Amino acid sequence: MSFPRFYFIPNEDLLAILGSSDPKSIQPFLLSLFDNCKRLIFGKGDKQMVGMESDEGEKYEFETPVKPEGNVEDWMTRVDEEMKATLKLITKKAVFHYAKADRIEWIKEQLGMVALVGTQIWWTFSVEDVFQRVVKDPHAMKNELAAETAALNDLIALVREKITPNVRKCVNTLIILDVHARDIVDRFVRDAIRSAKAFEWESQLRFYWDLKQDDISIRQCTGTFHYCYEYQGLNGRLVITPLTDRCVMTLTTALTFKLGGAPAGPAGTGKTETVKDLAKGLALRCLVTNCGETLDTLAMATTFAGLIQTGFWGCFDEFNRINVEVLSVVSA
Repeated sequence: MSFPRFYFIPNEDLLAILGSSDPKSIQPFLLSLFDNCKRLIFGKGDKQMVGMESDEGEKYEFETPVKPEGNVEDWMTRVDEEMKATLKLITKKAVFHYAKADRIEWIKEQLGMVALVGTQIWWTFSVEDVFQRVVKDPHAMKNELAAETAALNDLIALVREKITPNVRKCVNTLIILDVHARDIVDRFVRDAIRSAKAFEWESQLRFYWDLKQDDISIRQCTGTFHYCYEYQGLNGRLVITPLTDRCVMTLTTALTFKLGGAPAGPAGTGKTETVKDLAKGLALRCLVTNCGETLDTLAMATTFAGLIQTGFWGCFDEFNRINVEVLSVVSA
């Protein structure tokens, strides 16, 4: 309970961590504890942790190094807190510098998740700015569409150049988001959407930098969500289709009313991946559990205890495969 992420690893792994006095003994288990952290970077003499490295090799440094002092659950809690505090600060700086910097150079300098969320924040601002100007300038939305098409073409040109593998992964994901953003604006031009109060705009997943909260606010329809700063590395995003758009809107609306979601459909259509992709957009960890006959009430209780204390999402695949006796306890 001191470090609820430990609920998500097997007892054998937990005993291996607790039974060692070496801080580096945590390294093999980090991908099970965090969304995409493969390694903690130790400073000179291994007396403090100075950063994180993702599975793809992307790295960033903590604003304040963390010393592995005391019990492992105590200093791992400090690592968790420092991860979120540092990523929030990095994101805030990146969003501030976006407006004055060359976009391509800005992307090359940023962490993958920071480049994605920063781009989405400024896209939301740009579109809402157009809605304010479209009263005086009828061609404002068309000009925005042309600007977004040009920005997308710049990214496509960048992919064809010799760039590092990590920048390539980041740009590939940005192209997916940019294509979706351009298509939305194209629809606004086609359907003559001229108000920020229109459902066509309110139904989009919109990212804002809230000056009062000094943090990212994510809105869709009547729901407002917080950005959670779970380190994502360069784990990519799904291509956004009208169907995944509807699924996301349904899930966020359900969450607004403190309900869950149960995507249904044939196997292999992307139900789980859509839920995971929405969690990535919110920088929130989504724990996927493949249900089966071996899943008993004790295992479910352990998983729920971890989810409740961390605030993570739980995605239970093949939920109907759980034994009826267990299912009745879970539903209660």
